[in-house]
Amino acid sequence: MHIDHPSLKKVVNLDGQTCFGCGTDNPIGLHMDFFTDGQQLYSFVTVPATMAGWDKTVHGGILATLLDEIMGWSVIYLLKKIGVTTSMTVDFKKPVQVEQLLTVVGWIQEIPSDRQVVVSGELITGEGTVCAAATGTFAALSAQAAVRLGVMGSTYMERFLPVLQQNQQA
Repeated sequence: MHIDHPSLKKVVNLDGQTCFGCGTDNPIGLHMDFFTDGQQLYSFVTVPATMAGWDKTVHGGILATLLDEIMGWSVIYLLKKIGVTTSMTVDFKKPVQVEQLLTVVGWIQEIPSDRQVVVSGELITGEGTVCAAATGTFAALSAQAAVRLGVMGSTYMERFLPVLQQNQQA
């Protein structure tokens, strides 16, 4: 997979986040940053040794988290909605070692309705090997619906709205 890194635009995230996947203020999190070409989202991550399963192999739950996070952010950025995972399948194709740079890619696969979206993701090594792939069905919620359903509080949503409304032009 060739990625034109200089042309990617950084996706703005909320400061002070404690999310395990993307929170900058979570001392034990993955600290994922996101970038886009307008069609897909990308994150470049090095998983620390503390997140290993067997020996130096990244734990499968961590790989699933990376994929879930990139797919959720694909809904946020590309569709301007809050994406809540309703189901997800992950195919683990090859072992992934800790302490190596990984590329996580997410994209919208299908939009069956205004409230549902199917998203795909892949986890790729520096050599270009796809080590894990996922497909997820997400509830695509408006900001108001996310607050009403208790996904996040109204104060948090007020802070998050600029992230949700950022320009999607690459």
